[in-house]
Amino acid sequence: MDYCYENGMDAMALTDHGNMNGFSWQLLHAKKMNKEGRKFKPLFGCEAYYIKDIEEWQEAFDAANEKKKKEKAKGVNMEASEGKNRVRSYNHLLLIAQNQKGLNNLFKLVSTSHEDKYFYRKPRLDLKLLKEYNEGLICSTTCISGPFAQVVWDNPEASHQELVALMRPVVEDFIDIFGKERYFGELQWNNIPEQHKLNKCIIELSKEYGIKLISTVDSHYARPELWKDRELYKRLGWLGMSKKPDWLSDELPQSVDEIGYELYPKNGDQVFDSYLKYAKECGYEYNDEDVRQSIENTYYIAHELVED
Repeated sequence: MDYCYENGMDAMALTDHGNMNGFSWQLLHAKKMNKEGRKFKPLFGCEAYYIKDIEEWQEAFDAANEKKKKEKAKGVNMEASEGKNRVRSYNHLLLIAQNQKGLNNLFKLVSTSHEDKYFYRKPRLDLKLLKEYNEGLICSTTCISGPFAQVVWDNPEASHQELVALMRPVVEDFIDIFGKERYFGELQWNNIPEQHKLNKCIIELSKEYGIKLISTVDSHYARPELWKDRELYKRLGWLGMSKKPDWLSDELPQSVDEIGYELYPKNGDQVFDSYLKYAKECGYEYNDEDVRQSIENTYYIAHELVED
């Protein structure tokens, strides 16, 4: 929050994964900043773990367990399968509280996601839960780990129009819950080709369904110079879990350009510069005005849609 203020911003959303553990720190620090004359608006949120239907998931989970028991009885070592992958899968879902009712609902969603019915490896929520507790909440199509990105990852050979067709029912599910005023098409800017495939689909869908675009930045460290610390931290975590990808070298990158994206809070000019840089690097063309408007819409959410 201090860096955001230094970097020309006056608001920031904190959206921890699956929890709101940073909420109290965020609130107290915002009060401190404002008392010191540094006017700053905290946006309260969560990047939840999402699956479409908990009950359908439970059926798939039970079926996978039953299959595993049968295979074990035959003396067969069951390898990763479609059923196994399905019960372990989830997406990210961005939620921001718009007002006090929304904050109460967000607390309820986060708490419920940790209960036995919803918790499996991660605290999760589904469409049914969102329908019950959506009042006062803003939602987006979310990042490269969101439900729309999953369509891109699952269909690597699909054309742009095929991807858009597959995404339409997903858009309709969320518009049915949040309407067009509280649901936004989210763009991000990096050198991941799938991100640009996703961006292109989200732009087309936003125009087709009449929802506004926003541009956001995943912020995993507070200041630009901390990129190397974060990279080391991430790799140590992978080593500890024996999960380091085969393609990843043992040497730390010498510059952030080798990673292909930055994960610090960017102001509007920096977001637009990232768009220009990475669109060119990845060979994608966009309408500048669409991107500029998406940055302004992000500001609009912070200062017009979200109450103090």
